[in-house]
Amino acid sequence: MPASASVPVLLPVFLVTDILCACILAQLLALRKAGVAGTRSWIAANIAMVAYLPALGLRAVLPLVFSVVLSNGLGLLAASLFYIGCARFLGRPTHARGWLLLVCCALAGLLWFTLVEDVIRLRVIIASGGIAVVFVATAYLLWRHRPPGQGAAVYWLGACCSTATALLHASRAIYYGAGFGNLSDLFANTLVNVLSMSLTAALVPGLSMLAAAMVQQQLLSDATWRAERDGMTGTLTRQSFESRIVADLQRAHISGDAFCFVLADLDFFKRINDNHGHQAGDRVLVAFTELIRRQLRAGDYIGRMGGEEFGIALPATPPAEAMRVAERLRQAVAAQQVVTDSGSLRYSVSMGLAVHAAGASFSDLYRHADQALYAAKQAGRNAIVSQDGSAQQACTALRNCCKPA
Repeated sequence: MPASASVPVLLPVFLVTDILCACILAQLLALRKAGVAGTRSWIAANIAMVAYLPALGLRAVLPLVFSVVLSNGLGLLAASLFYIGCARFLGRPTHARGWLLLVCCALAGLLWFTLVEDVIRLRVIIASGGIAVVFVATAYLLWRHRPPGQGAAVYWLGACCSTATALLHASRAIYYGAGFGNLSDLFANTLVNVLSMSLTAALVPGLSMLAAAMVQQQLLSDATWRAERDGMTGTLTRQSFESRIVADLQRAHISGDAFCFVLADLDFFKRINDNHGHQAGDRVLVAFTELIRRQLRAGDYIGRMGGEEFGIALPATPPAEAMRVAERLRQAVAAQQVVTDSGSLRYSVSMGLAVHAAGASFSDLYRHADQALYAAKQAGRNAIVSQDGSAQQACTALRNCCKPA
């Protein structure tokens, strides 16, 4: 069957794919301003794909050096750039030199077996086999290195589409490489051939759409994080913290589990700002929250209530255990030294512990913790007081807590 006979069937498929790739390219160009890693590589991959498909579809009228060598080289380059984009997006090694070497070797092989020795079978093995290798690596990358805290669906779908693309190209390389099929017309209008080429063409914009979806999901995740987190310390904002506690209190009411809340306030913080500057005060706040996060257990969380005051939620924690956790935190803070421009300084924290009672609201819990915190301050600071009046206080020379060590 002459090659021209296949053009009316497959050329529209390539044309539709090209239009979709161009549309996704415009979307990626709009997302580029966000500065998400990998976006530029995905843009370059789509540009290569937009140029690749017309050259492939017009193979009946273009010279072989364009329809075979250039088109397949662009296809392999697009696949490699897609992998590089995924690797950069996921913060993994790109192996860019290795993929560039693969593209150059493939181009050299295609040129040789087109202009020097006309061996169609080897051209198919080089072109389809190379793309299959790239997408096997892409599938593994997306499956193995999904960012934590993000929806898995887009990454699993990307891995599945990459696997399907690799299988289609590998099957094509094996089928034609083994001598099956009509090597004089690789685009014959047979059901199997048209179906496989159509699926391959459909997966190309599909993968680009998934890349755009990954960028958008990352941007949404970042925006959500910024909306829920304090800009300086990275702790939950007061609004997000209270919303999470209200939900946990409802669960505790249903399950009957204990829930404890600690209100912590850094001692003599104004003195730190006055004596060492606000930059030193900021460093103390950051050091404090980093220390607390390291000390907390799985399920515990911290929020900034305002200024140097922080709330610590201890779900499913009996009062005695909550007091032990708070005491461990107090001791860790008292032992910490914070390096500032004026030298190292120590600081301390006072805490008020409140226990959730059935039917009580978060406002009630906060009021009890605030009253206990006030009692801790009155008791001499660097202390923990629970709402029932019990206290643990450190024998620390507080007059030296804010001086350089």
